[in-house]
Amino acid sequence: MGFQFQSVAAMAPLLSESLGFDDAQIGWLVGLYLLPGVAIALPGGMLGARFGDKRMTLVGLALMIAGAIGFTLAEGIGAASAARAAMGVGAVILNVLLVKMATDWFAGKELVLAMSVLISTWPVGIGLALLSLGTLAQEISWQVAVLATAAMAGLGMLSLYLGYAAAPGAPLVQKVDLRGVTRGEWKLLGATSCPWMLYNAAYVVVVAFLPSYFVGAGYSIAAAGGLTAINTLLSILSVQAGGLLVQRYGRADLLVHSSLAGLALGLAGAITSSEPLPWMIALGLVGGLPAGVLASLPGEVLRADMRSTGMGVFYTIFYAGMALAPVVAGVISVRSASGAAPIWFAVACVAAAAGALALARRMQKSAALDL
Repeated sequence: MGFQFQSVAAMAPLLSESLGFDDAQIGWLVGLYLLPGVAIALPGGMLGARFGDKRMTLVGLALMIAGAIGFTLAEGIGAASAARAAMGVGAVILNVLLVKMATDWFAGKELVLAMSVLISTWPVGIGLALLSLGTLAQEISWQVAVLATAAMAGLGMLSLYLGYAAAPGAPLVQKVDLRGVTRGEWKLLGATSCPWMLYNAAYVVVVAFLPSYFVGAGYSIAAAGGLTAINTLLSILSVQAGGLLVQRYGRADLLVHSSLAGLALGLAGAITSSEPLPWMIALGLVGGLPAGVLASLPGEVLRADMRSTGMGVFYTIFYAGMALAPVVAGVISVRSASGAAPIWFAVACVAAAAGALALARRMQKSAALDL
């Protein structure tokens, strides 16, 4: 999923050259991969509850393949948008149900660590895309690069079909009636969704616009992708490190707030320094630390028999912010005529994520006192 998501940003200059897309349209296509989540995340969770998680996840991967093939045939923004939306629908179903399936396996045990492992596959895919798709598009064609993302989704289908089994003890029946969610659960679910959404909104803006910023600063497409990939690949290690640190020492909120502060500082340094490499390395080392904690927040407040539906709600909020952020960043870039403006917008999202976590924790404490 990360490999396919990043394909547009990884070859954005070539898409602009071949199809005439400007930064606002590139931002639209980046965000469009996520936009279907606003409408599909909740039904996707419910469909998983009704027809089975594994079956619906395979359907999602099939849609990702079909959308990629359609994108290669696009000659303008309309056709490209339709194909990108089809990819996004499949990715939404995949994302919602994979998190639910992992929660089934690890709730009450090593949930933060398990989420850290799962989440790290997102930057793995993005890093691979940054390192390979721009070069592949330059050397052969952008259509071949997009088809590579379809091949990756095909490998995902094969691995899931052969390798996944439902967690022992997972509820055989999942509730799909939203009336089963109490008012208190609605509030807590909304509160615990916002930190993850804002954190990822910042991340998606960075991976979408930082390569273009570096190209504008004089780097080649390959070098710009490499700089961003260094950050992305190092974040894989920091996601794992965050899960291990919380597993061993606790103090999850301290870890999150400290790393968010470091992330904001690193982003600012990367676009104000004449030598961005050290800042990109620092960003990678701290940027992934909060991921496992933030992703596991809904698991702290959802009952086991409401996980499919609850994760659908969680990801509806997640996708609303994720889809909107690249569009806003692209518009800001065009109107300000500044390649750095989207990155400053990402810094603002990081700061908002820290505030949202503090509010969520306050609400959790209040709910515990009421009980």
